[in-house]
Amino acid sequence: MKILKSANLHKITESKLKEAREKVLLFALDYDGTISDGIDFKQPQVLELIEKIFDRNKSVAIITASASTALKKFVPSFQELFNKKNFKTRGFIAGANGATLFEVKKKGLTEIYNYKMDLAQIQKVVEIGKSVYEKLGIKNTDLSDKGLETFKKFLKDNWQGYVPAEIIDVCRPYNGELFTEEAKVTFVLPKDKSIHEKLARELNDELKNEYYAAIGDDTYIHITKRFEEDGKAMAVKKILKLMDLKEDEVVTFGDMPTGNDAGLLSFPYSFTNSEEFISIKENLDQPPYILFEPNLTPVAKVYKTIDYLLS
Repeated sequence: MKILKSANLHKITESKLKEAREKVLLFALDYDGTISDGIDFKQPQVLELIEKIFDRNKSVAIITASASTALKKFVPSFQELFNKKNFKTRGFIAGANGATLFEVKKKGLTEIYNYKMDLAQIQKVVEIGKSVYEKLGIKNTDLSDKGLETFKKFLKDNWQGYVPAEIIDVCRPYNGELFTEEAKVTFVLPKDKSIHEKLARELNDELKNEYYAAIGDDTYIHITKRFEEDGKAMAVKKILKLMDLKEDEVVTFGDMPTGNDAGLLSFPYSFTNSEEFISIKENLDQPPYILFEPNLTPVAKVYKTIDYLLS
């Protein structure tokens, strides 16, 4: 039965990719786990991929959980590409799981929307988050070492122009347990993955209807303002409207179809490199469709698929 299901899924994915290849004008890409794995695919490889897409006269949107870090990472690089080759295509960055959306241009950055929080709201979210962690008995030593190290490094970086000093000062006393910026507050998750879902539920119970906590991966949980629809889906729809494109003219990729990429992967031509999704996918004819390349890493699958769509 499993073999039959996999064969059917593979056949459906191939069919959808052939259809998408004829229509795609915009690539909407999650970042971590999708086009970057921090091992074989880092910033240089990501920029080569983006340049390749621009070269084929297609536009790119990075739709990520990162916010200020995404702007810091991509704005200069996008502008360099636009100026180097005078691309006529468009580049967008949606951060904080769609809470912010910017268009990068040759000589500037246009804010399309920004559902940021003020200082009092950020302090409130931090207070709620810390109380939930304490309630569940989660201590600093229980947290992901990778997350703690990353946020300690962030606190040594220069965030001028990206995060106001009074905002980033909120997280300084917490020894890397969390990071604060205008669009979101991010907490480091415990090493014990079995309690992640419970933590998310407890946080959302306490955050009520004003804010929403979403697990980004095994390392972080992100808290933003709550929207009427999924933030990543909201960002893609806004870009489609700005570009006067239809929903079948965007191809989206993400690695968390049951997590914070669920909205991003709801479009007609949405694809996931999640290997675990094979066993739980119920509606075979509905997106997201699963990428099959048994000899490739999850991120390498995305690169090969994009190469096919551009060929």
